[in-house]
Amino acid sequence: MVFHSIRWRILAWNFGLLATTATVLLVAFYQHERQNRLQAVDLQLREMMSTHMGAVNDLALGGNAGRTPPPNPNGRPRNQDNPQQRQAKAEAALTSLAKEKTWVFVADMAGPVQFQTATAPVEPALVERCREEVVEETEGTAKARQPVNLMVSHLGQRMLVHRPPGQMIVVFGTDTHALEAELHLLGWKLTLGGIILVVLGGGIGWILAGRSLRPIDRIAADAEGIAAGDYGRKIDVEDTESELGRLAVVLNDTFGKMNEARDRVTQFTADASHELRTPLTVILSDSQGALRQERTPEEYRQALVTIKQAALRMKTISDGLLELAHGDLAQPVEKSPCDLADLADEAVALLARLSREKGATLEAKLDGVSVLADPARLGRVILNLVMNAILHNPAGVRVVVTTGIVDGQAELSVADDGRGIPAENLEHIFERFRRIDPEGSRHTEGAGLGLAIVKQAVEAHGGTIAVTSEVGRGTTFRVRLPVAA
Repeated sequence: MVFHSIRWRILAWNFGLLATTATVLLVAFYQHERQNRLQAVDLQLREMMSTHMGAVNDLALGGNAGRTPPPNPNGRPRNQDNPQQRQAKAEAALTSLAKEKTWVFVADMAGPVQFQTATAPVEPALVERCREEVVEETEGTAKARQPVNLMVSHLGQRMLVHRPPGQMIVVFGTDTHALEAELHLLGWKLTLGGIILVVLGGGIGWILAGRSLRPIDRIAADAEGIAAGDYGRKIDVEDTESELGRLAVVLNDTFGKMNEARDRVTQFTADASHELRTPLTVILSDSQGALRQERTPEEYRQALVTIKQAALRMKTISDGLLELAHGDLAQPVEKSPCDLADLADEAVALLARLSREKGATLEAKLDGVSVLADPARLGRVILNLVMNAILHNPAGVRVVVTTGIVDGQAELSVADDGRGIPAENLEHIFERFRRIDPEGSRHTEGAGLGLAIVKQAVEAHGGTIAVTSEVGRGTTFRVRLPVAA
């Protein structure tokens, strides 16, 4: 599904993070703004109480509750007004509150409203809410006999509830419907702004995700082209320092090695088919010729000898292919301690007769050195190298087999003073089905698998093999293996 794509996942994470961040910030801003505006209203109510509490006291609470104003420093009373004058001034002061959309009422904690400045009667629910807040604030505490000031909100009204000592409460209030409407509008504006911000951020995230993932789409397209058969195609590498650039380099290297392996398999199949076709042709030709008409016993015998030689050649090729296939599996070699000199000495002894028949001189200079190896497999390596030196050179060649320790490693050297190998052929000498017999060589029956098997066996033992040669001067193969601890 499209929603399972990386682009949609990145967009979902981006959208979620942006929406969460925007919601938290906008809610915090709204709450801060609301708190600031309510604090401004509260400050206005406190100033109103500070300004008009004296008038409320004169008009509604009985004129300072029988107390006389304190004298001024020269001994005369501060206020010379009589009670009627003070009441008239108080009525005038409280009447002016209506112009400011504020009001005051005085109520008994257990009785009805005693005084109010509002043009409309005070709602009983509002009075009851003020009483409940006072009771909840003072019940069971030391504040029960102390003056109490509380800020209360109720149905679009903001009130400062003052309870002086006694059973009366004085409430200064103002209408906050306009403020609530402003805050409501602000909330909608912030919500709309948040939605626009999230949508805009999501769109930018979609574009950026597309730009970031475009190289992946290009890599996928190139990889699909390669998988479809365009083996010469390469993934475009724009920036090798980035993660995607390094991925493209790795994929190019991987596809390159896969193409090389495919080419090797194709070549290997073609070479194997070619090598097996010749002995098969010989077998079919001789057998069909023998069956076509009556022949003498000697002719039948000669046909069977030819068929046997062709079958042996096929067996040699198949055995070599099986050994190479087994080595390609890269299975661990079962190693045991053995002496490289003993294995070389055994190989020299086995090939002594062959060297005499071919007119070669075989010498051994062996120093004991212990290695961890499969003796049978390593023995075949030595046999193969020495046999090649004898068979691929003219009569009179001198072959020297040497073992010892060189640069901390066990070394086997097989050197001859034969015709040598041209420099242009040295880099191909270990390839499968590669035969580099100079013109006039006496030995051309090989399938070209021997040195490939040797190299594979040496590397399976954790060693290396190298060859140096000079035309007319001879060839030297050097095998180096880790020394047994």
